[in-house]
Amino acid sequence: MKTIVAFTDATRVVRETLALSSVDPSAAIVHALSSAGFLDLEHRSPAADTSLTELEQQADAWDRSCERARQVAAGIREQLAHHPSVQRVQVDGDRLLVALYNVTPPQWTEWCAYFGIRDDRETELPYAVAADGYRDGVRVSVVAYDLPVAREHARGLAARAYDFQGVVYDLAVPQRDCEGQVWFYRGMRTADGMPLLSLDGRPERCTLANIVRMTGPLTPVTDTMSSQATPVMTGGESA
Repeated sequence: MKTIVAFTDATRVVRETLALSSVDPSAAIVHALSSAGFLDLEHRSPAADTSLTELEQQADAWDRSCERARQVAAGIREQLAHHPSVQRVQVDGDRLLVALYNVTPPQWTEWCAYFGIRDDRETELPYAVAADGYRDGVRVSVVAYDLPVAREHARGLAARAYDFQGVVYDLAVPQRDCEGQVWFYRGMRTADGMPLLSLDGRPERCTLANIVRMTGPLTPVTDTMSSQATPVMTGGESA
């Protein structure tokens, strides 16, 4: 009876471990069985003892990855302890799970930079945006709740909305870059639809993507609408 109970418990541990995503399932299983008391492993450094089996080396690497994830999580919690958008920073094996609330589109750009998220690595769901990135070499899965609603609200407020890297830009108003320069949209776009903007009085045009990359982030100029404000063009683009 004791053997049957132990086998059943070990099977449950393996199933629960396989349900978690991991870059190395075999090492995760060994680590879980060892933690549950079904295996008695002596963790040694592979570099110091070449007699370790491949499975023991994988278990050792898994332990070190999990410890690294715990260290990075502790650093994030310390840095963002009082940030109103951060609801949870959780360790899940060798990766982190982060939950954010009430994130605006411009704030999402900053979070993507913080967590090393590329704009093509996000998935927009009805009430949240999910994305994967890396922080200090540790994989981070981020869920930003309410962000799709915030984006839709921004689109509704914009007279001429354009989405780029998760931010909704209103091309009907000037955009100020981080250096204080003000860019205007004159109704021209590249062949692939990217808006072209120019500084007031200059004929040179630059794509919105390059402006964001070189001197972003951009903020809309809504306090003062000068006579040079963005005109509504009729021949440069389709509505």
